[in-house]
This record gives sequence, C-alpha cells and structure tokens, in this order.
Amino acid sequence: MSRGLLARAALAGLLGLAPVVAFAGLFGRTADEALADPGYLLPTAGAALLPALAGMLLAATTRVAPVTRLTVELTVLVAYVGLVSPARVTDGPYRLLTSVPPVDPGGPELALVAVLAGLAGIGAVEPSLRRAAVPWALPAPLLAMTAGLLLTTPTGVPGWLAPAVAAIVLAMLATAAGHRNPDADPDAKVQSAGLDGRGQAAGPGRGAARAGAGGLAGRLVGLPGLVLVLAAGTAASLLGPALVTVAGERAPADPRDLVAQPVRPRTGSSPLAQFPALRTGKLGLRLTVTGDGTPDRLRYATLDRFDGTYWTSAATYWRAGRQLPAPTGPAELVTHQIRIDQRGPLEWLVSAGRPVEVSLGGLGVDRTTGDVIFPENRPAPEGYTVRSAVPRFTVADLPTDPPAVLPPGSVPAGSVPAGLLAEATSVTGAGSGYPALRRLADHFARNGDYRLDTSPRPPAGHGLYQIDRLLETRNGTAEQYASAFAVLARALGYDARVVVGFRTRSGPGDSRVVTGRDVDAWAEVRFTNAGWVPFHPTPGQSGDRRPDQPDPPPSSAPEPARTPSAPNPAASTGSSAPPGAAPDAGRPASGPPWPVVALLAVLGLFVLVGAPPTAKRAVRARRRRLDDPGRRLLAAWRDTLERCAETGVTVSPAGTTGEALATLTGRVPAADGPARALVALVDAAAYGPARVTIAEADRAWALADTVRRQLAAALSRRQRIAAALRVPPRTPVAGTGR
Repeated sequence: MSRGLLARAALAGLLGLAPVVAFAGLFGRTADEALADPGYLLPTAGAALLPALAGMLLAATTRVAPVTRLTVELTVLVAYVGLVSPARVTDGPYRLLTSVPPVDPGGPELALVAVLAGLAGIGAVEPSLRRAAVPWALPAPLLAMTAGLLLTTPTGVPGWLAPAVAAIVLAMLATAAGHRNPDADPDAKVQSAGLDGRGQAAGPGRGAARAGAGGLAGRLVGLPGLVLVLAAGTAASLLGPALVTVAGERAPADPRDLVAQPVRPRTGSSPLAQFPALRTGKLGLRLTVTGDGTPDRLRYATLDRFDGTYWTSAATYWRAGRQLPAPTGPAELVTHQIRIDQRGPLEWLVSAGRPVEVSLGGLGVDRTTGDVIFPENRPAPEGYTVRSAVPRFTVADLPTDPPAVLPPGSVPAGSVPAGLLAEATSVTGAGSGYPALRRLADHFARNGDYRLDTSPRPPAGHGLYQIDRLLETRNGTAEQYASAFAVLARALGYDARVVVGFRTRSGPGDSRVVTGRDVDAWAEVRFTNAGWVPFHPTPGQSGDRRPDQPDPPPSSAPEPARTPSAPNPAASTGSSAPPGAAPDAGRPASGPPWPVVALLAVLGLFVLVGAPPTAKRAVRARRRRLDDPGRRLLAAWRDTLERCAETGVTVSPAGTTGEALATLTGRVPAADGPARALVALVDAAAYGPARVTIAEADRAWALADTVRRQLAAALSRRQRIAAALRVPPRTPVAGTGR
C-alpha cells in the first residue's frame, strides 16, 4: 500500500473526531471545557482513533480481505468502549433526549458518543483504504456530527468545527490528486498500458500522463457536491441555532422537546399551599446551613402560573447531572453545605441562588427557573453541597432598565378583576417601570399601614379572595403579600412571579438554621437587562436595596460560566404593555433574518449546480464496479449514449450500434477511432459466443472515457456547463443492468 493512500486514510481517521467535538457541548458548560476534561475526551477520542488505526495497520502490513479488516475494527471498538465506558449503549439515545446539559461524562450517554465516534472513524477510513473517492469518506462522520449538532445547538457549537472539517477534506483531496488507483478507475490501467484515445499504442509516458490528468479531472467533477456538503456543515456549525429556530420563537428548536420527560416531583401540591402548615409548625422541617457568608434567605421553589386561586409552577423537570444550567446574567458563586436534620415536606433543593452545581446526581431541573427537585423514584438525601449563582445587578440602573412585558397567556382573560387593576393603578399613579414597582412594594411594606399577621392561626390561601381580604383588613402573611404584589404587577402588564423560600437564623458557630416556621415568600419581576429582580412586599421583612443605597462590595469569587437557559416565551404584539415597558431583549427583531436567507440561497445554488454532476459521477462509479464483466462493458456503452444525449447528439434508443456510431462520428469526427473500437466490443459482448473478460470490460470503460472527453472538446464552454447540469434520459441497452 502506497504512502499516499495511508496518508489519505490517516486524514480520514481525523474526521472521526468531528462527532467528538459536536457532542462536547452536552458534557460541559462549553465545548472547550468538555474537550479539556479527560473524562470526556479520552473515551470518545480513543474510540474514534484506535479502530481506525487498527485498520490502517492491517492494510499496511497484511493482505487480509476488507471484510476481515472491518471485523477487526469493530471488535476493537466494542472492546475499547466496554473497557473505558461500561454501560448499556442502547440506553444512550433516550438518556440524551431526557437530560439537560451539561451531562456528567459517564454512563450510557458517554458510551453512545464513543460508539458514534468509532463508527464515524471506521466509516471514514474504510472507503479510503478501499481506494474510493474522497466523498465516500464523508457520510459516516457527517451524519454522526449532525446528530451531535442537533442535540448541542441549544448550548452552543464550536465555531472552528466546520473550518477544521473543511481543512481535513481539502487535505484529503490534495493527497488523492497525487494518487491514482488503477483498480478503481480502469481508464488508468488501459492508458498506462500504452493505449491512446483511439485504442492504438501510445508513446512512452503518454498513457501515464493522461491517467494522472484524468484522475485529477475526475475528482474535480465531484467538487460541487463536496462544496455543498462542506457548506452545509459550516452552516450547521456557525449558524446552527439560527437555522433551526422555529419562526417566531426565541429559542432554537430542541429535539428533547419531542420526548416526554421522566422526572416527576414527589408531590404535585404547590409549596405555597403548604405555607400555613409550615408557618405554624404543623409540618416539621429543620436544615443547617454552612459555607460562604451568611445568606439571609434561601430559595426553595418558583411559581409562575396563577389561575385565580393558586400559584403553581409550569416547570418541566429534566434529568440532571451534578452540573446544572447556569444563568445568563451577571452572578457571583457561593457554596453552601446543607444538612437535612428533619426533612418534613422538603421536595425542592434549597439554595442561596440558582443552583449551578450540586454534589448529588440524578436530580431533576427546570431549565427556565433553575429549580431542582428530588425525584419521586429516589430517597431523599441526608444532605448535599450546592454551588449557587446569586444574581448581581446595579440597583441604580434599574430606573432606566425597562421591565419585560408579560408573556401572552400568563393571565387568563377575566382572571384579574377590574377592582384590582384600579387598585394597582391608584398605587402606582402615572409612573411605570421600576419606580412604579418600587412604589407598589413600598405600599405594602412601608407606606400603606399594612401589618404582618403573627397570630397562632394566620389567614391561609393566596387567591383573589385572600388578596381582596388583605386589601380590606391590611393584615396578612408573606403568602398573601407576595401573591398580591405579583398579581397587581401582572395586572399592570409586568412579568411577575412568586418565590417560596426561607429566612435563616443564627445557629451554632458560623452556621445558619432554617425551620418550617422560617418559611417566606416574595415576588420577582423580570427586567430586560438585569433579569429577575426580587421585591419583598411583606411589612417588616423588606430586603430590597434602593437606588439611594450603596451596592454591596463586589465579591472576589469568579463569575460562573454562562450558558443560555430556556427563556420565557416572547411577548406577542398583542400583549398589553405598561407605559415605558420595553419588549424583552431576547425577542427576535422584526423582519427577515437576512444572513440566514442569504446562506440558504447560497446553499440552494450549490444544490442546483452541484447535484447533477455529482449524481452522474456517482452513477458512473457504480457502473464501473459491477461484478459481471459483461454487464460492466455494456454499462460503458450506456454511459456513452447518455453522454451523447446530454451534449446534444441525438441517438435513437431503438437504433443499432452502427446507427449510433454513424450519428456520433458525424457530429464529432475526432471520436471515430475510440467509438468504433467500443462498438466492436459491445457487439461482441451482446451477440458473440465468448464470455467477456475483465480486461475487455476495463478497455471498454477506457474507450468510453475517451469518447466522453472528445464530446466535451467539441463543445464551447457554455455548452459544456449546460451539459454538466443536464440530466440525460435513461438509455436502455440490451443485456445490461444498471
């Protein structure tokens, strides 16, 4: 085996790494982080390279049959994956479709990626070792890479992936241009044996020169299709999110949305409905918190859906690993150890902010809110360590940061009585944005003569009836105050939600203690730049900072890596927005996405230009490889007739070979010699008593290639382009098979 062929196979083996890079974003907050993790890189890259290396070694040192070599490669792949990632590969697809990135590098998910990378490497190397054209090495790695791109698009795809693949393919083309395969192209065998285009003896060195030129020209014919493949890969890599975004949606389409998620909470009741029982101690709960700082409040659950009676959650919980989706806005990291002394009704993970890493695996997480649950099918832990991202924003900038408008459908028609809307308007006056929301929170917490109910039997509930009672009696719990603020903010058109959490108290040493009596509730409003900003409307418990108060000193802790989380739906143009409110920053701009339209137009042009010549070359290559020499020889005649048809030389399908020869030589006299020799071979194969030999079939294809070049030489440049793009009709030839 020549060095050039081995170099081409080695380059093809590198294509097996394309799915390794494409899937990397699933196993880290960024693809670069995952590729720097040996726990991900070694199993997947090894599975891509080792089987391919085994195949190249066998091809270079032995003469084993290709099927034996393929068997050895698959055996190496199975053994390697079973050694480095022993898991049920068949569970991998379902687990990848039911897990939210970043996925822990291990288990069936990693085993599946390793198998796909190995198959991609084998599928790229084997065609090269068998001396096939370069495009035949592309389908396996590109299909595996596409699967990775579809799953990884929501988390981001490395921009350098497509250029790297293009560079490898171009290097393979350069290697293939200098290496001619006599077995794959009979033209080289005939011409290198000393026959010229007319079937006569050629001068010394002339046949070899033509063989090399013909090989390069043949590969150039396939370049339009190759460029099409590379352009599609580049589009998927660089503009994947834009290309798969559903029209009118903010987030890219995600295949996981088509699969029902298996993670379910332990209970279906709203945590806010448990507020009275926790507040009075009927439901026992006790936590001990140690770690960074002394957080005044801990988050528990986020409630974003209100039906007039209950605040509930519209969350969908995905299978999560130890790393969790990080928020998109500025945040500082804090780490706390939570010891569960008395579990009580605890169903959600308690944390200081949005959890980004937890010491437990197999939990469930909502991509939008970041809430984490303990699934119903696993026991509750005795404790855990959680790293949280606490939002960090500048309060002084909030008056100029417009709140996001309420997503359509969040407030059912008629669910907010006119009296509540009038109450909200009277409190906020003509103001809008943060000043209006600040005035609404202060109305309950400071200026409206409202009181916090601390009686043994406080009022329960948080629906519209309880809100009316609160406005009338001016007495209630944090449950009613948080609900009232959120409902009135929504009545004004702002995107508001309720958060259930706990206030902390000093414990032994530097620890903080939380019991069920410390349950708390507050509201959050989404702002365009700052994200979700908390408001504490409960009297005597306000923890809000104001523009006239200094911000806390910045933390020295590094900011977490940011990955896009699933945002709330964009507001429609029909949504009622308060004065001064701006649409969400994530909402797509009106008008067509011109870069995407231009790219699709370019891809469409490549399809129109590249598909016909690529398809014809593929059909010709298939005919050259027919097992039966007789069928292969007659297929050369069929190919010649089709080339005549596409260049304007009309040959009747019902005519004889002699009539076809006369028509052809009458239009292209230079093709008389090779065409006459080809007709003689065809007549002998179709009507002669002797069986066709391999040498005769190879010579027929060499003569057919010469006729094809003579036909092209008789055309102008414009006619040659038209002929390359024209699809000729199928030409029946007696005794042939396609």
